[in-house]
Amino acid sequence: MICLSPSGEIVYVKIFHMDMIIVNSRRTAYELFDKRSSIYSDRIHLPMINDVMGFGWAISFQRYGERWRRHRRAMHEKLHIGVVDAFRPSQLKHTRELLRRLLSTPEDYAEHLRYVAGAVIMEVTYGIHVKAEDDPYIMAAEASMKAMGEAGVPGAFLVDIFPWMKYIPHWIPGAVFKQKGRKWAKIISDMKELPFQTTKTAMLQGAADNCFVTSHIEDLEKLKELPRDQEDVIKNTAGAIYGAASDTTINTMVTFVLAMALFPEVQRKAQAELDHLLGEARLVEFEDQLELPYISAICKEILRWHPLMPQGFAHATSEDDIIGEYFIPKGTIVIGNSWELLHDEADFGPDTDKFIPERFFNRAARDPALTGAFGYGRRICPGKHMAENSLFIQIASMLQLFEISGPRDATGRERPLEYTFSPGIFSVQSYRALSQPENLYFKL
Repeated sequence: MICLSPSGEIVYVKIFHMDMIIVNSRRTAYELFDKRSSIYSDRIHLPMINDVMGFGWAISFQRYGERWRRHRRAMHEKLHIGVVDAFRPSQLKHTRELLRRLLSTPEDYAEHLRYVAGAVIMEVTYGIHVKAEDDPYIMAAEASMKAMGEAGVPGAFLVDIFPWMKYIPHWIPGAVFKQKGRKWAKIISDMKELPFQTTKTAMLQGAADNCFVTSHIEDLEKLKELPRDQEDVIKNTAGAIYGAASDTTINTMVTFVLAMALFPEVQRKAQAELDHLLGEARLVEFEDQLELPYISAICKEILRWHPLMPQGFAHATSEDDIIGEYFIPKGTIVIGNSWELLHDEADFGPDTDKFIPERFFNRAARDPALTGAFGYGRRICPGKHMAENSLFIQIASMLQLFEISGPRDATGRERPLEYTFSPGIFSVQSYRALSQPENLYFKL
């Protein structure tokens, strides 16, 4: 390991034949991922992901170039900040359903969060209304993202280091990666193909709801000439949205539940703000956001405190470059250390290991959404505006009606909350917290 700067802002590591740079400062991340984005926006080819699992169609794993730009453009057209408010009715409807479910069985909060995240994404992307329980579309998305989280880390499987291993037959003893890959490939293919075909069939029958897929296909039908693979672009982008957005929303909201159980004083302040604005008059709406600065600060702190992707998605250089006096060869893996950036006291103030929403009342505090929480440069998540809307309405609604606490013993005393964060691309939480109804102002 070699530090390419005296302060440790850039660290170089070589793993077998792979050159890797780890970026540990916002200044350097901006220099590389934004100012030099034409060089630092590529992806490396991961044999496990691209070849064995067949996940190369996803925009997250596409090489930087014209094909990637077409996919990115298709996503941006329907997800940019000027259009995402059209999704608010769906987000609000399913958030209200979340509240009803929590009132009925608060101990199943994780399952309820799974439902609302999947329901919103399926409706917005495909116009499909999911089943109340054990929906196959939601389960497929979660399984796909779990596989991606395990396989998407460079070097997680030996085949990424020794690409020739991808030719090993799955029946060879010890070829566990091949057996996993075959299983995951089927799940990933179904995730992309099945909902898309369902929506196309509904369109032919005149029964499709307006959504990402129908809007794109209708645009397609208006064109006299179009690329032969344009429908595949729509299918690929829809599959990427459906897979990633559902899983990331679930785990971000589970992080929120954990934070509220660990930091009850934050919860009390948020509920006081909601009570002051709304009293017992009505449930919170999107239009209330400007009048709820503490809730908005909680949404930012959720993104900062335990980022969903602490290592970020690995970028790669598409050509040779020079950093200071060091030569960086084409194909170098470049990782933005989101955990380090989002815990930098220079940007976020003291005690960055603690959950302190008030840090964002300081105008000098950085916005986590622009500091690695949603990725970097040209690869930043195109669905971040929709994600932020979902976070606000779900967090505000849950805090308005519920007090979230940790597990209790037989005498009713609260026990220490045990939790862990898993390795991999996605820092998925494993713990149990109990949601207890507070003074409910509304009969739902």
